[in-house]
Amino acid sequence: MLSRREMGALCAALLLCFLLSLGAGWAKGQLNTADALAADTLRLHIRADTNAVRDQSAKLAVRDAVLALADESCPADGKADAKVWAASNLVRLELTAREVLAARGTHAPVHACLVNMYFPTRRYGSGTLPAGRYDAVRIELGTGAGRNWWCVLY
Repeated sequence: MLSRREMGALCAALLLCFLLSLGAGWAKGQLNTADALAADTLRLHIRADTNAVRDQSAKLAVRDAVLALADESCPADGKADAKVWAASNLVRLELTAREVLAARGTHAPVHACLVNMYFPTRRYGSGTLPAGRYDAVRIELGTGAGRNWWCVLY
């Protein structure tokens, strides 16, 4: 027969095990949700040349031009279509970014590529994208050493 103290310790241990199993189930559900979102999401990632105000402003101007181009010419019905469009338009995306930079008096190199990379959790007004690995169109302006910007392209 267990003493009152031993019974209390046993109940506490069982409660802890129960709570841990609930937490593990919740975490697995979160990972499954993140995986499903990542599987259907193509992100846009733009790295500024530096953190100077001029370069950060240029980064946002490039963002606006790239999003306008995608809205205008990307006929995607799904992530796979969007990824194919992006892959076949990397040069066009680079040229768009270069035109924006040139109009601002900057002639830094631009490089666009498709990557799979880790993104932290991002909260938007209408929801949250969980942290995880996502496919993305990355555009580097100049050295790409400045603060970056990202959103959902598709």
